[in-house]
Amino acid sequence: MSETYKKKDTAKRYDFARALPDETSALWMDKLRQIVPRQAITQVLDLGGGTGRFARLLQKTYECPVIVLDPSEEMLQQGRNRGLENVTWLGGSAEHIPLGAGSVDLVWMSQVFHHLENPSLAFQEVGRVLSPTGYLAVRNGTLENDAEIEWIGLFPGAKQIEKEKIPSQAGIVNTVCQCGFNVTKMQTVYQLFASSYAEYYEKISQRGLSLLISISDKAFNTGLLKLREWADRQPQNQPVYEPVDLFVFRKKQSFT
Repeated sequence: MSETYKKKDTAKRYDFARALPDETSALWMDKLRQIVPRQAITQVLDLGGGTGRFARLLQKTYECPVIVLDPSEEMLQQGRNRGLENVTWLGGSAEHIPLGAGSVDLVWMSQVFHHLENPSLAFQEVGRVLSPTGYLAVRNGTLENDAEIEWIGLFPGAKQIEKEKIPSQAGIVNTVCQCGFNVTKMQTVYQLFASSYAEYYEKISQRGLSLLISISDKAFNTGLLKLREWADRQPQNQPVYEPVDLFVFRKKQSFT
């Protein structure tokens, strides 16, 4: 995975920049539970789970142990500090998952796809650790829906990186299906990201998003000034919603 989140102090900024309102957290778990039944899941792998912002939600939703795997020790330590029960924190990459074959029933990947160093190897590993009846859920931004995210256009450097790194919807489906999966559900979820444009600005200004970490300080500061001016012109106290895609896959019967 990318080195982006291994930088000093990124974990703390990430927690604020990526924090989801309770309404949004509940929405995602409701969407997931509609596709992945609770009784089918006995252990979850939160792959690339970082500080564990979904770990508690997954643990409560499926009432089972959750393993958070991430290559960044800083992110993992920030997560350990939460003191979550029934959550295990492991260092490692998606391309080399340190778990036994068929050991988990659900692999959850939130905003991880575009950080994978070797997607084919990663999804082969996911197939290996998933039980025969397991599920893979990919929550990720895509080129189609990022066009609706308002802050990106104010940071040209981030926009360029987005074009190079962020996958299309078809790109995600094709990559995963070539590794022994079938797609069972694909949908766009409009999630509440901030309660107002003032909060929206504050979240973006923390520079916890990978596209913003990747650009220069000068480019970030220039874009931030534009974002401030733009946010001030928006209606006050208007909530901000952003689209994110959810893909759910099952292993093909012939997968070995």
